[in-house]
Amino acid sequence: MDEPKVARVVPTPEDRSYAEWFAWAKRGGAPVNACHAAAQAAFAALSSGKDVAAAAQIAAAAMASPPQSVDPGRQAYCAWFALANIDLTLDQARAHLFATAALHALDRGADAKGAHSAGLEAAGIK
Repeated sequence: MDEPKVARVVPTPEDRSYAEWFAWAKRGGAPVNACHAAAQAAFAALSSGKDVAAAAQIAAAAMASPPQSVDPGRQAYCAWFALANIDLTLDQARAHLFATAALHALDRGADAKGAHSAGLEAAGIK
């Protein structure tokens, strides 16, 4: 008998780091797939012991390659984090609060407007 699948809790610390790299690429105007490719490459570089400067070079080079599959929860977190960090110009800490609250609101059945409002409130904006 198969065990029931447990939903992955987003954001994990890895989701948070990945989203920061995603936003780094997005800030430069890269399309979504390139942002994911960059985040994946940077994440892999850092995990293998490379420093941030090397990870950034590897991430920039990876933007021309298609990304590997990305978990839907991580994709959603990246989108909300990038919105907060780039479009709303929130610092990383507040952008993480925003993205986390938005996702949790969606999980509770909120629509995009409600999720946005929850994110703003969590980030201390209102």
